[in-house]
Parts: sequence; structure tokens; C-alpha cells
Amino acid sequence: MPEILIVEDNLLNLIVEADLLKSFGHEPKKAKNGFEALKILNEVKIDLILLDMELPKMHGLELLQEIKLNPETRSIKVVAVTGYSDPESKEKYLKAGCYAVLAKPINFGEFGSQIEDFLTIVDS
Repeated sequence: MPEILIVEDNLLNLIVEADLLKSFGHEPKKAKNGFEALKILNEVKIDLILLDMELPKMHGLELLQEIKLNPETRSIKVVAVTGYSDPESKEKYLKAGCYAVLAKPINFGEFGSQIEDFLTIVDS
């Protein structure tokens, strides 16, 4: 089973995302900030990161940069999960290295299929 990491500081959002992933058979890892995420990334091989972009202590873009600069983690698909889903923000996140952008609030009906698509699409 692919390993998914949720990086989200809002407890309700973290619970909702984790519960949705569990309903699709996943057991996601969870981090409340970028430093916790980096610790998990050093311990577990992660396949997909769902990254809130507005985090305390370390902004999502800073964490994304750390992930993409590390040869051990740079190939992980990072999906921005954000309330800032206007075209300019989406473009900024994609240019910074995000694989995709999901808008908050999460669309429950589409979430499972979106995650499965992210996990099954093979990059060349």
C-alpha cells in the first residue's frame, strides 16, 4: 500500500483528510508542521504528500523546497491542499514543484479518485 503523508496544522482538516484516506484503505502518516513532516520523511518512504500551504513555523513553500532539494525525497509527489486556489496561487504552487493543487474545502465526492489518480500516474 502506498504511503501518504498529510501535513496540516488545522486539526479538523487533518482528521477529515485522514478519515477520508482511511475509508479508501490507506493509513496516512500525519504531521502538524514542516518540521514534523521532515522527521517523518527521514524515517519512512513516502509516495504522496498532501501539503497545506499555510503552516506555522515553516511555510508550505519552504517545506516544498526542502523536499525538492533533497535527493532522497525530490521524486515524491506533493499536492498542495489550500484555500488559496485562485489561478495565480495554483500557478505559483505548480511552478514551485507541486504535482497538483486541491482546493479547500475538499470535495468529498472527488477526493478518493483524485488520490488514486495521483498514486497511479507514473512519471517518466
